[in-house]
Amino acid sequence: MEDIAAKDFNFGQSKTPYGELFYDAVQKAQTDEASDIHIEPTRTGISIRFRILGDMQPPWKKLSTDHKLGFVNEVKQLTNLSIAISGRPQDGRISIDPLKLDLRVNLLPTLYGEKIVLRLLDLKRNFDLDRAGFEVETLHDLKDATRFKNGVILISGPTGSGKTTTLYSLLCSIDRKKLNVITLEDPVEYSLPGINQVRIDSKINFSQALRAVLRQDPDVILVGEIRDEETAALCFKAASTGHLVLSTIHANGAAEVIGRLLNLGVEKFMIASNLRFSCAQRLVKRICQTCAVKCPQDVANDILKKAGVDLISRDGKSNFELADDGNGCSACRGGYTGRIPILEYMKGGAIKDFIEVAARDPPRLARTLKEAAYYHAFQGEIDIREVLNVS
Repeated sequence: MEDIAAKDFNFGQSKTPYGELFYDAVQKAQTDEASDIHIEPTRTGISIRFRILGDMQPPWKKLSTDHKLGFVNEVKQLTNLSIAISGRPQDGRISIDPLKLDLRVNLLPTLYGEKIVLRLLDLKRNFDLDRAGFEVETLHDLKDATRFKNGVILISGPTGSGKTTTLYSLLCSIDRKKLNVITLEDPVEYSLPGINQVRIDSKINFSQALRAVLRQDPDVILVGEIRDEETAALCFKAASTGHLVLSTIHANGAAEVIGRLLNLGVEKFMIASNLRFSCAQRLVKRICQTCAVKCPQDVANDILKKAGVDLISRDGKSNFELADDGNGCSACRGGYTGRIPILEYMKGGAIKDFIEVAARDPPRLARTLKEAAYYHAFQGEIDIREVLNVS
């Protein structure tokens, strides 16, 4: 796939109707705090949809078949994709200085034409770990993991679960003035001051770049994703030779991360000696404090019983609430105002114990996803029903 570096374009300067529609879509998406814009070809034309708070929304605009090719070609031109190429994927990136926004662009041929997805990257975003929304104990354990001079910190989770944001926040929480920090990313989403960032593309893959980085006298290395056996082996080799490595990996849970590493050929003793923190992350919707409805304690108890969560003893009165689903108020969108990350995780000692018993016993998790969701529900930050939904 062709990968085009970020370029600037004159936002709002196009005088064509298609160009104006594209600019309107970008501005609307930013105003509504959408994460993505989907330009989807259909049998009858084209549809423009937004992803907001993790959910795809109904079409914002629809165009008839007569306008499909013209609009898609205009968007391709405005986003620096080649109109001479058809039938194969393209990647690009553009900067919109007036909106302090970058768009990461991907084009994919589909049955009814070329689909374009634009990821909105807010350049004003602040990667402050203390303000990310983690509960106090989890935040403390995350910071403890980054204080090691060597080892591996792994974050798993589905696409769109905030893994990259957490990794960036972890990097921004360390003292970059005294450390040589290098990242390997596909693609580089945000430019971080004081950090050397490397873009992985068709010319260099993760394992090749990681070999080169190890000769650059690094202290901390972020590897965007562990995808293959060679990258996994190099990450743990780097950790065993005195480097702190942060990365993501595809797995459903904190314990499953270990199984995935074993499948990738990493030796048990390497995992036990070097894996400092293994976690699975999800995002849950933050409830609107203006229009939320108090949840009766008996209803909350019934929900928690169905979720299989033991009521954790805490001081103070619970503040369980229900979102005003579908309605909301002027201060929110359908009862919600953003999202909160929740973590299921294991720390070094528990990881070592789990490996030594060959996973015969249940893993000793410091926190499960349901417990993390319960904590935020107890504080009145999320809908109590989210405890049932997380997995």
